[in-house]
Amino acid sequence: MIYTAAVPPGDARLHHWWHQRHLVWEFLKRDLQSRYIGSAMGFFWSVINPLILLALYTVVFGMILDVRWQSRFEDAGLAGVALYIFCGLLPWYAFQESLVRSTTCVVDHAHLIRQVRFPAKVLPAYIVLSSIVNQLIGTVVLILGLLVMGDGLSWPVLLLPFAIVLQALICFGLGLFLATLHAYLRDIAPLITIALMVCMWMTPLFYPLKIVEGHPVLLWIIKLNPCAHLIILYQQIFLTAEAPSFVHWAVLFGTAVVAFGIGYKIFTHSHDEFADIL
Repeated sequence: MIYTAAVPPGDARLHHWWHQRHLVWEFLKRDLQSRYIGSAMGFFWSVINPLILLALYTVVFGMILDVRWQSRFEDAGLAGVALYIFCGLLPWYAFQESLVRSTTCVVDHAHLIRQVRFPAKVLPAYIVLSSIVNQLIGTVVLILGLLVMGDGLSWPVLLLPFAIVLQALICFGLGLFLATLHAYLRDIAPLITIALMVCMWMTPLFYPLKIVEGHPVLLWIIKLNPCAHLIILYQQIFLTAEAPSFVHWAVLFGTAVVAFGIGYKIFTHSHDEFADIL
């Protein structure tokens, strides 16, 4: 049984949710157990779906469309294409899962929200952490693929923890914001699903940016998309063996600060009304 913990006075202050870390861990543990306990494949289910889609995307973009990306595996044929796409799919699936599940978390846990002392911020927090865990499992598979290819890992991989932290902050902030909106307007969940589908194709996940260089407006839209910078950052960390551009770090850091700040403030301000509107 998960016990709710008392929320300290002045919950609007950022550091107070840290006091609920044990509750976050309990939710996270239960979420992972519900996915994998009793399954013969266990944690490998977290990468099976991406691997199936990866195979389809590799055939379409690597064989049929014959798309090529600039990376140190550019001459590796379909294997290089697969590594490129898989590198972007991992953070994208984590990002997508975080937002889709966080959007409905308040409504889905209405029975807990109605308990006055329940700290609702732990709901999007554990969802984001769960998606990161699944991403890390897939990252192990990616690293094994890089090692099998022979080039191994380059030093930018040391920057991976910083990229994951920024990604988690963005997802947590957006999750808080979307969960609040969905509590008032139940149309947000299907809308965010559509928005994420559009957003995915506005990132260089399946095509290099050079393809859209002849379309300035489209290129401008892609560069304004923080998800595009996130995908490119992971590609640079794993595939190019070069230091990721400062621009991508700056965009993600700014997005993390804004998303986390606004999401936390709006969620905290609306928290007392959740019990009445659910």
